[in-house]
Amino acid sequence: MDAFDYSAIDAGGVKRSGTLMAGSAREARDLLRSRALTPLELNQSRKRGVKKGEMSASNSFGQSFGAGKIKHKELTRATRQLAILIDAATPIEDALRVTALQFEKSPMKGVLLSIRSQVVEGATLSQALRSQPQAFSDLYTAMVSSGETSGKLPEVLLRLADDLESAQAIRRKIAGATAYPLVLTVVALVVIVVLMIFVVPKVVEQFDTFGQQLPPLTRATIWLSEFLQNYGLILLGLLIALFVGLRFALKTPRIRRRWDGFKLRIPMTGRLHRDVNAARFSRTMAGLVSAGTPALAAMDTAQHTLRNTVMQDAMTGAVERVRSGAPMSAALKETGVFPPLVTQMVMGGEASGDMGKMFAKSADYLEDEFNAQTTVFLTLLEPAIIIMLAGVVLMVVAAIFLPILQLNTLAY
Repeated sequence: MDAFDYSAIDAGGVKRSGTLMAGSAREARDLLRSRALTPLELNQSRKRGVKKGEMSASNSFGQSFGAGKIKHKELTRATRQLAILIDAATPIEDALRVTALQFEKSPMKGVLLSIRSQVVEGATLSQALRSQPQAFSDLYTAMVSSGETSGKLPEVLLRLADDLESAQAIRRKIAGATAYPLVLTVVALVVIVVLMIFVVPKVVEQFDTFGQQLPPLTRATIWLSEFLQNYGLILLGLLIALFVGLRFALKTPRIRRRWDGFKLRIPMTGRLHRDVNAARFSRTMAGLVSAGTPALAAMDTAQHTLRNTVMQDAMTGAVERVRSGAPMSAALKETGVFPPLVTQMVMGGEASGDMGKMFAKSADYLEDEFNAQTTVFLTLLEPAIIIMLAGVVLMVVAAIFLPILQLNTLAY
């Protein structure tokens, strides 16, 4: 089957345009007439159509269009654009078409046109989104489905856009804040290796003529220099192998669970890791509950936003306790992995009947705390790296000059 772009007039004299799937131009015209549309213009889409025998027309059409990686900022922009248009009473298929035109050289254009084609054929927006898993997560489609059910689709899309922008802002903050310390660390390691491999050996050659016992610091520096010269490449290979092996090991559920549990117990970063996961969960719960999703279904969906397997397992237990009749606040408190603030806010939401608002407040507070603590941590990390680099350089300089000072002392 092929995709055809059409322009037609409906029974009321209103001009309509869109895309449909048909085996030929004649079949496309017949399909338009069956929908009480009088075709004015019909052209085969410039995009590649669907061959016969390939799954279903809509799904295959979506896959041919959807190839390519969708950037986070493009998904955010498309979500907000759709929310604005649908909130302005624009038909969903027209909103998808207008939004797709904003992405000229991006795979997002093809993805949106594929979704539009399925919506025109009668699918709901959430059903069409599920055919594009490379662009829209299960959580995204679940929230859209909740918005369709509750009649609050524009509000849900706006909240999704806000959440995506918030997540993107956090990633940018972390990336920007860690860039300088990371570069500084790499420079420090390069300086240390250069000193040990190229500078120290040249100086050591002069020590052979002293005929004196070298200071312990100098002997240790020489040993380290010789070790790096002889086994430096082997050590580098072992470190790379260890890194690759660790990445593969973390794909094993048992090892990943132990690693995630260890991350939660680290003195400073453990709390940051817990809070950012709790904030993500709370933000998602706020969107789902505000969209009219039942609390239990919202918990079951929102637990997939947790990136820590220990917290995921704890949330699975909490969902079962709520399903058995326990209050959500009590179930979250029993997990032992959520900040007390969240459980207190949820308890307040249960009393007031406004769970969505309380989850949103929890997310705002945890995100602010995360930003503040991250700023302090990274501010302290930069001078710590500089001090470490200065200490190593000072140690090498001291190891070089101590024998010279020792020799001068003996001369006097």
